[in-house]
Amino acid sequence: MTRTNATTLPVRASAIAILCALAVPGLARAESAGMEYKASMDKMNAAMMKGMDPDPTKAWAKMMVAHHQGAIDMSKTVLKETKDPMIRQMAEKGIKEQTEEQKMLEEWISKH
Repeated sequence: MTRTNATTLPVRASAIAILCALAVPGLARAESAGMEYKASMDKMNAAMMKGMDPDPTKAWAKMMVAHHQGAIDMSKTVLKETKDPMIRQMAEKGIKEQTEEQKMLEEWISKH
């Protein structure tokens, strides 16, 4: 019987993860996209919290800028991964529209 110690476990776990990724087509891509989505959401949530303002109108505008950036970041992730024409079209449209709305909101914020 082979004895396992703490230094071999991480190596074995990473080897198993690599084998699973090779065995299941798209698994590595899905994990990568999932990590990108999570990072986008974490960034968005932190920025939305920073947008809190005593004035509810300003708070909404500031939080929406962050929310739109989250949508833009997630759309960029899906564009790297999908070949689906409808999803691609929606993501591209979302990036364009969310960017325009961000500019409008930032302009409003700068005046108030």
